[in-house]
Amino acid sequence: MHRLLFLAVAAFAVGCKPQPKVTSYEVKSDTPAPAAAEAPTATATPVAKTPEPAKAPVAAAPMAANAAMQAEAASFGQPKWAELPAGWTAGAPNAMRKGSWIVAGPGGSQAEVAVTVFPGNVGGTTANVNRWRGQLGLAPATEADIQAAAQPGKVGADAGQYFRFDATDGKKAMVAMMVPKNDSTWFFKFTGDRDAVNAQTAAFLKFLAASQIP
Repeated sequence: MHRLLFLAVAAFAVGCKPQPKVTSYEVKSDTPAPAAAEAPTATATPVAKTPEPAKAPVAAAPMAANAAMQAEAASFGQPKWAELPAGWTAGAPNAMRKGSWIVAGPGGSQAEVAVTVFPGNVGGTTANVNRWRGQLGLAPATEADIQAAAQPGKVGADAGQYFRFDATDGKKAMVAMMVPKNDSTWFFKFTGDRDAVNAQTAAFLKFLAASQIP
């Protein structure tokens, strides 16, 4: 009995014991708080440099004939030219040419006659015709088309072929004849403003027919 009473008193004492008071503490750190992130400094946008305009290529000087080329041209001899047609004047001297004339046409138009000679066939008819076509901006032609376009011509007693070309813009034209002789090929090229070529083609062919090559 006494034991039960003792236990009851002890239980009552424990239940009535005041709860411990909770105390909160603020802990201060020695480490400073991180500084607020600074706004990035505005960087000036680089101004793009305007590229300098490309310099125009310097035009190549006309190829000068060396001594060997001049000697070879001289070795073929000089043609005997017929009387010059009206409106023809001598062109500037050229060591590689056997003849050079400036031809006046209507309305101030102008063309040029140039005569050259080389050993062999210089690549053949097709290669030479397509070279001439290229000088007027024309596309290469087939061998069959070139043969169909060939016209018979003569320089004195020597037979050859001539061809007529017109530039696509209608402003330029060319009449060119090639004559093989003594393992060489003579070239007679009449080119320039279309009006001048048209007006003087008959005179050009007549002049060649009355001339002689060595």
